[in-house]
Amino acid sequence: MMRKRLANTFVFLFFFILVIPCWCQEKIVIISPHWEGVKIEIGRIFQDYYRKVKNTDIKIEWLDQGGSSDDLKYVESLFQKNPETTGIDIFFGGGLDPYLLLKEKGYLMPFKVNEKIIKEIPAQCGGIPNYDKDYTWYGIVLSSFGILCNKKVLEFIKAPIPEKWSDLAKPEYYGWVGTSDPRHSGSMHMMFEIILQANGWKKGWDTILGILANTTSIPTSASQAAKDTAIGQTAVSLSIDSYALAQIEVNGPENMCFILPEGQTVINPDCAGILKGAPNLKNAQMFIEFLLSDQCQKLLMYPKNSPGGPKKYSLNRLSIKPRVYENCSEITVNPYKKEMDFSFDFKLASRRWSLLNDLVGVFSIDCAGLARKAYKRVIEDPSRKDIFFMIPVKENEQDFLIENWKDPVFRNKHLNKYLNFSTQKYKLCIMHGSKKK
Repeated sequence: MMRKRLANTFVFLFFFILVIPCWCQEKIVIISPHWEGVKIEIGRIFQDYYRKVKNTDIKIEWLDQGGSSDDLKYVESLFQKNPETTGIDIFFGGGLDPYLLLKEKGYLMPFKVNEKIIKEIPAQCGGIPNYDKDYTWYGIVLSSFGILCNKKVLEFIKAPIPEKWSDLAKPEYYGWVGTSDPRHSGSMHMMFEIILQANGWKKGWDTILGILANTTSIPTSASQAAKDTAIGQTAVSLSIDSYALAQIEVNGPENMCFILPEGQTVINPDCAGILKGAPNLKNAQMFIEFLLSDQCQKLLMYPKNSPGGPKKYSLNRLSIKPRVYENCSEITVNPYKKEMDFSFDFKLASRRWSLLNDLVGVFSIDCAGLARKAYKRVIEDPSRKDIFFMIPVKENEQDFLIENWKDPVFRNKHLNKYLNFSTQKYKLCIMHGSKKK
């Protein structure tokens, strides 16, 4: 009997020794649209750093719903179920606009990083803030937006390398343009916003409608649009710099190039922030400060296998800290030395985030097949273009729509009306091109 009790005790102690460390292991939960390479490289060095500082391991749980817009909707839905916490510590990536929206709704937790770090980061770049004055979010890297080109395919279809956004709406690119759905991708949303602000309401929408009609498919992922250009399925695509540079690194600059439309692009922070009710708050704070450390900033920007650079994947990001550019000869673009092309209204961009996404959807994406057929008729007979480019919303109607867009009844009523308008317009353009409404 004594032996049996001792055996049971040893079994219990053995189980206790094995299980307790699992219960006690430190953890952090991060929702992020960043691609796998970012998660692997940052995860690796943060876990090493944490082990050195805390003398224990930390588990990183990465979540992603498919893109920054989808991640934002997911977080909002969790807060609607439980206003106190989502069970997630950090929202990481997706540009700037999601953080303005999260802050407005009270979903971000203020955290002031070490004063030394703040002093190393300029308050803004090109007129756009690099971090929140209330310290609810921080820009981790800077992003530029442009056009990824497959030189071989452009040569094959006898089309020039585009120089501006509106070039992508031209007939010579019909069927060869890559983009993605801004309702799922924050970076693609940003490019449509840039096009609209850089060109003005009328010309901006003409450009957006022409670009979308020049596509053959519209995936949900912006990274997929860049991959499609790399494999030759498209000749050009709208792209954030990191996706474009990753494809150029793999396929070679002799085959691909990345164009920043002159006078029509901006430098935008790609941010991170701690979510309200973060269950692992201390770890979340430590992670934010680590992202802004020189070690992590070099990892994000330096080429693969260079001193301080990543081991497996080049991440191709631009550091938020000016001094990181000083000792990296491989990086030829310094956003802090670049003049802002135009005055970008980031507050307007934030206010109409949902509205713009929905309008792009009902004006073109949700009736993409008809839009492509109609645009082909426009190319054949330019007299039809006035019908094709009609939209049912005037610029001075924006404020009214924005103010009421959160009302689901109002929103659905207008979306149905606009989709019906677009569908009928494209049908009219196809069947009776020269006839005006």
